[in-house]
Amino acid sequence: MARPQESSPTGRNTTTKISTREDLVPYDLIFDNAIVGICFMRGRHFVKVNPKMEEMFGYGPGELNGKSVRTLYASGDDFDAIGRLYPTISRNEGYVHEKPMVRKNGEIFWCQISGRVVNPDRFASSVWVVQDISARKLAEDQLRRSKERLAQTVERRTVNLQRTNRALKDEVRRRKDTEREMIESREKYRALFRNIPMGILATDESGKVIEINPAIKRMFGIGRSVDFERVARDPDRVIIDKSKRLSLYDLIQFHSPTDGRRIKSGHVQWRKENGSLSEYEVTGIRLPISGLGAALVFEDVTDQCVARQREQEQQHQLAHATRLSVMGQFASALAHELGQPLNACQSYLAGLRHRLAPELSVRPDLREAVDWMDLHLTQSGDIVRNVRSFVTRHRPDNGEIELPTLISKTLELLHFHLCSARVLVNVQVAGDLPPVCGNRVEIQQVLINLVINAIEAMSEAPSARREIEIGLSVENRSQIAVRVSDSGVGVPSEYSQKIFEPYYTTKPSGLGLGLMMCRTILESHGGMLTLSSGSRGGATFKFVLPVSTSAKDEEEEYEPASSDSVPG
Repeated sequence: MARPQESSPTGRNTTTKISTREDLVPYDLIFDNAIVGICFMRGRHFVKVNPKMEEMFGYGPGELNGKSVRTLYASGDDFDAIGRLYPTISRNEGYVHEKPMVRKNGEIFWCQISGRVVNPDRFASSVWVVQDISARKLAEDQLRRSKERLAQTVERRTVNLQRTNRALKDEVRRRKDTEREMIESREKYRALFRNIPMGILATDESGKVIEINPAIKRMFGIGRSVDFERVARDPDRVIIDKSKRLSLYDLIQFHSPTDGRRIKSGHVQWRKENGSLSEYEVTGIRLPISGLGAALVFEDVTDQCVARQREQEQQHQLAHATRLSVMGQFASALAHELGQPLNACQSYLAGLRHRLAPELSVRPDLREAVDWMDLHLTQSGDIVRNVRSFVTRHRPDNGEIELPTLISKTLELLHFHLCSARVLVNVQVAGDLPPVCGNRVEIQQVLINLVINAIEAMSEAPSARREIEIGLSVENRSQIAVRVSDSGVGVPSEYSQKIFEPYYTTKPSGLGLGLMMCRTILESHGGMLTLSSGSRGGATFKFVLPVSTSAKDEEEEYEPASSDSVPG
């Protein structure tokens, strides 16, 4: 008998409710017969639980309804952790996790829990699905244990294999060590052969060169594009005994040990591609290996030979300096001997002037001749006194020096040199200069050296261009600068510092000591000596000297430069 429909004023609500119940029948069947646990909760309390879930947790029908879900959690931390996630659980993005849960009898088992909220705006209502995964967890645990047992078995077998193979590995290691030592020994001697600064070549039994190291290429000036065989067979490359010429192959035959001798040495010269000569000590060594002949070692001794030659030259220069010192003593004695006749001549001339006074008053030509005689005798006496003052040993006492006066006396001393070389000297003094502090003889020695160097530098220049300019000026109010310029060929830039080194000279008869001594003298006076290019193409030597202490405190005004010309 069909169930009567409920009446209503319109009949529409009753029909809708009946229709809704009929629509929920399939879902109720699914809910009641599902093989997984399903529950509906509100405020984390069970509202409805399906039979599978009640069976899974060991509860009777309806026994879980109204209870808190905390009853099923194995720990309060898990319960609180899921509660904190409720705000993030939505209808489309639920919560899935694996947790240990507790049955009614207290048994712990693993479950996979997934849940979603019914209404995203109301987090109190939610639907949860629970699956028992204890069997899977048990299988995973068994699998893990099987893997551990397998790992232990593999480890034992690995240990056994390692023990079995240890002897073989030791043997392989020993062989590799032996091979490595052989390679290291070979590479060590190869590196030595390539990088040793001495040139080495090796030959076979027939004397043919089979290997050369890079050093011998550098020493012989052989580039990459040069054929070594051609150079080795050149009959003019090697020089023995300063004159005998032969090829490198001839040298190899000459220096290869014979008659059981292991070493043979000698000295040779090698002519490079550019024609320059290098000096080498050659040592021939017989190689006690089948198929090899000898090894020749070339040691470059060019620098030693140059140093030995320079030492010999310095010995000659020292001997020459000794002779000059002796000549200075002779000059001092000669100046002393000449002083007396000159003084006598001046006395006789004064007497002659007195006796012929009436006649000189009416004979202008005779009076002019007497005046010239007096002038030259006075000049001769000044020259003799300057020579004696220059060559006489003085104590290194410093005092005030009037540089213009000292330069004038120095030029008088060099009058003969200037006239002979046809050199004009132009002295420029910047106003009234204060005196400097120094040793008069040493400063005059510097001036003489610089002027003589300037004269010699202009020896090849035309007579009209031979001019020396000496300039004096104030520098920094505490120093006086002296510049000596010539119109010669100048000094190349690469020699601008070498010329101050001891024993370095560009003149065949030079000692190489002049400029070095000048710099030493000036530095001992608190000054310096420098070289620069002159405005007329020659060289300009400049030195500075400190102003005398007594003159530093005086405030002086310096007038514009005046120019005086002193003819040679």
